[in-house]
Amino acid sequence: PEPAPAAPRKGRAVRFPHWQRWAAGIAACAAVAVVGSQTLNMGSDGLSTMSLQRAAGGAASSTALASAPAAANYSLDTAADNGMESRSAGSAGDTTAVAGEKIIYTAYLSLETKDYDTARADLEQALAEAGGWMENSSESNNSDNTRSLSMTLRVPEENYESFLEAAGQTGSVVTRSEQADDVTAQYTDVAGRIANLEGQRDRLRELQASAESLSDLLDIEAQLSEVQYQLESWQSQLDWYDDQIASCTVTVSLREVETYTPTGSNFFERMGAAFAEGWQNFVRGLAAIAVTLAGLWPVVILVAAAAVAVVVLFKRRRR
Repeated sequence: PEPAPAAPRKGRAVRFPHWQRWAAGIAACAAVAVVGSQTLNMGSDGLSTMSLQRAAGGAASSTALASAPAAANYSLDTAADNGMESRSAGSAGDTTAVAGEKIIYTAYLSLETKDYDTARADLEQALAEAGGWMENSSESNNSDNTRSLSMTLRVPEENYESFLEAAGQTGSVVTRSEQADDVTAQYTDVAGRIANLEGQRDRLRELQASAESLSDLLDIEAQLSEVQYQLESWQSQLDWYDDQIASCTVTVSLREVETYTPTGSNFFERMGAAFAEGWQNFVRGLAAIAVTLAGLWPVVILVAAAAVAVVVLFKRRRR
């Protein structure tokens, strides 16, 4: 039998002094720091290279409208919600275009007068002093030989109240009504849409200048034409708001009368006015009957002649 192998001799552990162990630890940490720094630098260079490649690719495809999806897919109804860029443009437009409340004032004034010509002249003078103008008017002669006038007037907003006071003094006021419509929210919305569309138009013009193919140029021009059409449409609505806000609309109705409509709350005043109006209606009724008979004089003569003939024949028969 072979002899059993001898057991290996256990080596004696080598112990280093404390200062050597500390030096080795510091060296190991330094090596890890150097390796980590190089790794980070390489990663940064890689990311920078990737970013440059992506930027180059985006610039190459800009003519195909890939870099302007908001302009390519623009919708007027959802312009305020198509991305943060659209919202920023709208907000900027709101701040610059809207200042203070936007209110449209309208009024209706019903007047009566016994001196029609003087009242009309006074109205025209009050309108001229307020710096307003007549938008339209309608004048008519009534069946009772009176006249009436209806006018739509435009008055600058700063002279609105003073004109109403002056117009009310040209006759007896029967009805006066006023209305104030606050259109600040609508005005702000329209101004924001216009700012958004102007931003879309500017971006499309930039793309148009850098287009490299005919097909891209035609696509950009088609979208630019659509944005320009929408911009003009919204701008016309904003101009209408500006016009209505700057100039108030006042409708005046002037009627010629012989007796004023009672406006007091006193019972005796209203009764006296009612009796006076009743008597005038009776007189006007008799006058109307007389005029009607005057117009039918041939018939009246024929009827009277027939009546005389009947009476004569009746008397002869009795004899």
